[in-house]
Amino acid sequence: MPQIKSKDHSIELVRIIACLLVIMAHSQLGVVENSAIVSGRLAFSTFIADDVPLFLLVTGFFFFGRIKSDSDIIQVFPYKAKSFLSRVYIPTVVYILISIFYRYFTEHLPSIANADWDYLGRFIFRLAPGDHLWYICTYMSFIFFFPMLAFVCQDNPQKNKLRHILLGIAIAGAVVGDIQYFFKMSMFDLDKFLWGYCTIFLILGYELSLFIRKFDNRQKKLFAIGIVIYLLGFFIKFGLQNYMFSEYGYVNNRFRWLQCSPCFITATGMFITVYGLGNFIKANNIPTRIINYIGSCTFAIYLFHMLVIGATRPWQRELIGKFDNAKTFFDAAAYYISYALVVFGISLVVAIIFKYVVEKPVAKLFSKKEPRQA
Repeated sequence: MPQIKSKDHSIELVRIIACLLVIMAHSQLGVVENSAIVSGRLAFSTFIADDVPLFLLVTGFFFFGRIKSDSDIIQVFPYKAKSFLSRVYIPTVVYILISIFYRYFTEHLPSIANADWDYLGRFIFRLAPGDHLWYICTYMSFIFFFPMLAFVCQDNPQKNKLRHILLGIAIAGAVVGDIQYFFKMSMFDLDKFLWGYCTIFLILGYELSLFIRKFDNRQKKLFAIGIVIYLLGFFIKFGLQNYMFSEYGYVNNRFRWLQCSPCFITATGMFITVYGLGNFIKANNIPTRIINYIGSCTFAIYLFHMLVIGATRPWQRELIGKFDNAKTFFDAAAYYISYALVVFGISLVVAIIFKYVVEKPVAKLFSKKEPRQA
């Protein structure tokens, strides 16, 4: 997602994995066939579901880095707004225009007036594009509420205690919501009183930035902790989905996606695991430079990957057939990984062009001395 100034190749590796998972999520297969769950597909779909939560955790990891005290909020807020406008909002509008003209030419519409101009209007005026750009609108809400969020996201005893209380209440509410869903109850509509799942992940990302500091030069321990946390959450989610299908026939139930409390476990575990894996790669060498460069293109990859998926549908169908309709876990893994790499590779080429033609020139127009670190 949006590029940052300070480069940490472990974080850039998390971005890349998140991008691959987003591509897989938008090209995934149904988990039920002939009235039965295909376990291999379900397992991989459960793995894929941490795509957007990873991006949210990465956003939270850096979002409050300049905030050391309440006095910094007023100084940093305008910079955050300007950075969003130049690095996210304007490039997204340019992408929408490109996608409109791309579909106009590929679908051979009789007139440019017949193109989907409502797509642009939905994004600008209603903040409801109706596709993967919903994340951009969510990010915009984070910018809008930045002063409120930054007030609690500071590393001092009082703010830590306040934040932990609020985060605990929000997560407890999410757990109660899952329990009601599991037992088919509707006693409390807790979603109206929660921060929102995306905001919880954002705050968890900030908590991870504090947690990971404690593991300098202890990569193995950090990696092991991540694996244990992830596997715990994965088997909880996998078991709950199987149970909900066998008991109620629910196919796309909430225990797969980010709207469930076990996703806090899996996304956190995956983040720590990938970050820990990145720590095994020595800094300032060719692999880390490649990772950092590709990571800087992930925002544009995120923008364009849906167009690439639409253009490569025939290849997708061929791969599904080649891997026996992805019935087993290994066939599903082979399909998802191979197709995701194809889409990722093509999107990366487009993203590199977009980076130098649009992103960098727009950022330069808005460039100004950044606020002094507190």
